[in-house]
Amino acid sequence: MNLPANVIVAGRAAVQAQWSDTATVTRKQKVGNVKKDVEIYTGITCHLSQNSKPALEQSDTVATTAAVFTVFVDTEVHLLPGDTLAVSHKGQTFTGAAGEPFNGTFSNSARLEAVKIT
Repeated sequence: MNLPANVIVAGRAAVQAQWSDTATVTRKQKVGNVKKDVEIYTGITCHLSQNSKPALEQSDTVATTAAVFTVFVDTEVHLLPGDTLAVSHKGQTFTGAAGEPFNGTFSNSARLEAVKIT
């Protein structure tokens, strides 16, 4: 999309004005001879969206549910697949791994996988 810069700035501001979640992004990086979790972004404003309601999957021995989440961040935030995100959303923390990111005009997004809710 080839929009004028002022339209992109206004659109991004309008979308992000509705966001109230915050996130910390950590990434595995080599420090010396050891791979460590390094905080890349802390306290960034974001939006956590639940794409689907948990569906019950049942077998003879176990019943599980899985919900699909997407996290939206500013276009200045560059997520990589496998980054760990801890998203604070309405008093709960959703922690998971970023899937393949999508870089959009008004926000970047990534699916949040293997989500643990605390």
